[in-house]
Amino acid sequence: MAEDNKQHRIPVKLPSLAFMVCLLISISCWVLVTFSKDYKMTYEYKLVCDNLPEGRKSVTVSDTVIELTFNQKGLRYLSKPFTKKDKEVTISVSDLIKPKHKVSVYTFTNKEMCDFLSTHNFGPELVAVSSPEVITFYLR
Repeated sequence: MAEDNKQHRIPVKLPSLAFMVCLLISISCWVLVTFSKDYKMTYEYKLVCDNLPEGRKSVTVSDTVIELTFNQKGLRYLSKPFTKKDKEVTISVSDLIKPKHKVSVYTFTNKEMCDFLSTHNFGPELVAVSSPEVITFYLR
C-alpha cells in the first residue's frame, strides 16, 4: 500500500514553476514596451532667480510657478528632475536678459522662455512652457 501512494503522487511544483517563469517573462515584456514609448508630461516648477546683473539688488517675477511640458521615453521620467517632490528651476537672470536692452522690466513669451530653458537647464526634451503665456521680470 505504501508503494501505491508513491506512484499516485501528482507533481505540483513543475506546473507552478512554469507558470511563474511565464508570468515573469510577460511582466518583463510589458515593462519594456511601456517604458520605451514616448510620453508627453506637464509639471509645475517653482521659478528661482539667481545671478543678478551688476547694480541690481533684487528681482520680482510676475509668476513664480511655471508649467513645463516634456516629451521623452517613459524610463527617463524616473530620473531626478522629474521625481523630486519640490520641483524648482533656477534661472540666471544675467544670462536671460543679456540679448535685451538694459531696462528694469523684461518681458518674455513662453516661446522665449522655452528656448532659454532648453539651452541652459533641461535640453531638447523640454517641448514647451505651457503656462504662463508671458513672464515679466522686474529688476531693482
